[in-house]
Amino acid sequence: MDIDSEGPHAIVAGTTGSGKSVLLQCWCLALAVTYPPDRLGFVFLDFKGGSALDCLAALPHVRGCVNDLDLSYASRALRALEDELSCREHLAARHHVSDIRQLPDAPAQLMIVVDEFHMLNEQLPGYMDRLLRVASLGRSLGMHLVVCTQNPMVEINASMKANMSLRICLRVQDAMQSQEMIGSALASTIPADCPGTAVLNHEGECVILQCLQPSNIRALTVQIHQSARFFGQTNRAMLFTPPLPSDIDKDELSCMHIDACSDASRILIGVADTGVSFEPAFIDLCAGSVAIIAPPHRGAHTLLERIRREAMRHGTPVDCFPDADEALEPMTYMSGDNALQLSIADTSTLTVFSLRTSRPLRIPDHASVRIVFACGDRNADLADGIPAAMLADHAPSELMRPGRAVLLEQGRARLIQCIRDRSGT
Repeated sequence: MDIDSEGPHAIVAGTTGSGKSVLLQCWCLALAVTYPPDRLGFVFLDFKGGSALDCLAALPHVRGCVNDLDLSYASRALRALEDELSCREHLAARHHVSDIRQLPDAPAQLMIVVDEFHMLNEQLPGYMDRLLRVASLGRSLGMHLVVCTQNPMVEINASMKANMSLRICLRVQDAMQSQEMIGSALASTIPADCPGTAVLNHEGECVILQCLQPSNIRALTVQIHQSARFFGQTNRAMLFTPPLPSDIDKDELSCMHIDACSDASRILIGVADTGVSFEPAFIDLCAGSVAIIAPPHRGAHTLLERIRREAMRHGTPVDCFPDADEALEPMTYMSGDNALQLSIADTSTLTVFSLRTSRPLRIPDHASVRIVFACGDRNADLADGIPAAMLADHAPSELMRPGRAVLLEQGRARLIQCIRDRSGT
């Protein structure tokens, strides 16, 4: 099978126990022993609890492997695939080529394998448009989609089928499904005691094939790793990371590929989640005042103290005002001797203050940067500045974890996990 010329995308159909997962394993292993990681990559979306494709996750070609046991991780994978598609579109446009494979240093072909496609459609219906884009634009961008399902007539829509010309059909229950897949009822006649037997529609003709189960996937994976290392083919960077951990200390930053070194104009307060990967969350010492909005006992004072300590270490004058709600009330704030007002007006000093609510806060007069700790009340969180889309994408329990906050600056909102020192600060 040549998915590049016969596809560019494929459907694998078959009833339970027909051998779909084994066929996917054989196909991916055959590709992995033939092509190095700089020419081929895999993303596995296993919606059968990981039982089918997790055994291949150690291949050096793998750019991501998720299952339906962690839907937030799976949604990150789908967002990452859309980002990868957009990057390849821009790359082709920048070099004025119609097919990305025409580039002398083209990115590796990417094969996206989805096992139990109907489960993806049921559990993450809002993300299906991302796979539709891959199906419609993938040919010229080197991205191939392989979906494995039990009933393609119902579970795969017409627009996706139109771009998925490579069809592999294992045993199915009725002749209509077989006819839909390969133009013949042959797959419905496969005996139940012949798992791995499939029918491939190749150039208008039905070809019967028998897929054998790999005897030792782990040993073969080790050999592929050794071969890749011998030829200098190190593991490719992952397209996406897991969601933010609930606790981060300084020692873990290097493992997350976060550079903890900050220059004299900014300080590192945590790790930000882009929705696909991690990046450092900095406070710009020259950007203006910083407001920390948090309910009691959520870590506002700890963060305020960290910013004060790091600013002093950088030699930046800093004024800190914990529990500044009363000081920001209009009648109090406008009094001539209000220390908070004087500090905010002094551009040579970094002003950091904490509040229980954003009600008395005026943006950008009082602060240009906000760090908001969610309180769990949707209306209050919206009023404090957390975007509705972020509240919709994350469960309240996730947003209210210790040290979890939203950094708002320059019209941008990012979910962050504040760094915890081993001393507890």
